Amino acid sequence: MRMEKRVEPLIAESKRNLLFHCDNLDCIRYLQDNGFSGTLDLVYIDPPFRSGERYYYRVKNRNNLAFTDVWKSEEYFQMLELRLKEIRELISKSGSIFVHLDWHSLHYAKVLMDKIFGPKNFRNEIIVKRGRRKNLQYQFSSIDKMHNAYDSILWYSKSDEAKFSLPLVKKHSEAKWMGFWSNINRPTMRYEIFGYTPERGQWKWSKERALEAIENYDKYSKKFASRMSLEAYWTMGNKSQEFIRKRKGVKYAEYWIPPKTHRILDNNWLDVETYSYSTGYGTQKHEALLERIISQFSKPGDLIADFFCGSGTTLLVAEKLGRRWIGSDSSGEAIAVTKKRLGDTQYSLMKM
Repeated sequence: MRMEKRVEPLIAESKRNLLFHCDNLDCIRYLQDNGFSGTLDLVYIDPPFRSGERYYYRVKNRNNLAFTDVWKSEEYFQMLELRLKEIRELISKSGSIFVHLDWHSLHYAKVLMDKIFGPKNFRNEIIVKRGRRKNLQYQFSSIDKMHNAYDSILWYSKSDEAKFSLPLVKKHSEAKWMGFWSNINRPTMRYEIFGYTPERGQWKWSKERALEAIENYDKYSKKFASRMSLEAYWTMGNKSQEFIRKRKGVKYAEYWIPPKTHRILDNNWLDVETYSYSTGYGTQKHEALLERIISQFSKPGDLIADFFCGSGTTLLVAEKLGRRWIGSDSSGEAIAVTKKRLGDTQYSLMKM
C-alpha cells in the first residue's frame, strides 16, 4: 500500500531537475503518480552489490557511515526486482537502462532483468575496469580465487525496436592497405579482378563497388600520384572515394583503409575507470564512465535518472552534457555530497 506524501505536485513536462531525499521506491512511485511514466530516456543505477560491506564518507579525518550493503539474498533480490519493475514503467519506448553490478549478484540480476524487460531487450553486458584497487595476492603462496579487476553493467532497452547512434570514441589511426580477400566462403562474391578469380573464399566487396574502387586508384596513380599522397587526394575528393590496387609479388588485391579519428565502441570498456576518489564517498563513480554512457546513449535535452545516485556523479555529468535529470538517495551523507558537487546547479530538492 502506497503512503501518501505531502510534497509539491509535479508534471512530467517540468523542465526542473529533481533531487529526492527518500527511499527510491517512494520517489519512483511518486513520479508514476505525477505523469512521468514513459518519459525517462536513460536510467543508470548503481544499486548495492550485496557485498557484505559498509561504506563510508571519509572527510576531514572523520568516517561517516554512508550506507550498508549487508543483505540476505532473498531480501536483496526482492528489493531489486520490485524497483526494476517500477522503473521499467518510467522508461520511454526508445529509452534504456544500465544496471551496474559486480560478481556478487550480476548473474542473478541478469535473470531478473530478462524476466522484467524480456530477453530480446538485452543489449550488452559491458565490462568496466575497477581502477585503483590493488591486487594484494602477491603476499600469499596460494590463492582460492583470482583478483576481481572489473565490474559489469547490464544494458537493456524498453523495446526491441529501440535504435541508437553509433557509439564512437576518439582514437587516431593511420591509413593502411589490407588484403581484399577473405576466407569466408561466399561463391557469389567471387569474381574476376586483375585477371584473377579466387577459387575459394570471397572478395570483401560487391563486384560493382570493387570495380569503381579499382578505377579510382587507377586514376590517382596515373594523374595525381606524382603530385600528392593518396590521403591528400582522398581528402580533396571529400573523403568519399574508395581504392583497390594490385602490387607485383602480392597474390591478392589490396584495399585502402583511410585514417580514422574515432573507433566504434564494443562492450569492453577497460579504457575507462569505474571509480573515483575525489570526494571521499566510498563508492563514487568516475565521471568518465558516466560521460560515456550518457553521451553515447542519450541526446541533449533527454531526461536521465539515477535512483541510487550516491555521490551524484550521474546528475553532475547529465548537467554538464545538457540533459535534464532526476536523482534519489535515502542516505543523508549521499545527499549532502551530491548537493555540494552540484553547486549552483538549478534543481528542486524533494524530501519525502
